[in-house]
Amino acid sequence: MEREIKKCAECESDFYSDTSAMEGLCPECSHHLYGHINCDHRFENGRCTKCNWNGISSDYINKLKKTHWADL
Repeated sequence: MEREIKKCAECESDFYSDTSAMEGLCPECSHHLYGHINCDHRFENGRCTKCNWNGISSDYINKLKKTHWADL
């Protein structure tokens, strides 16, 4: 069975549609923007083997990550 691949509206990475709680966001972006459960990423050849995310975040997500870690 071939899995449906979508493009994330935030980071523009391809992702498997069945791995995200949101229609237009990869698991990584939906986690950082809306608190949904993230994928337990396992990278091989530059892509997560579970969700197909390419590991690259948008500038906005990177800012959120930095703010989050600074608050801890």
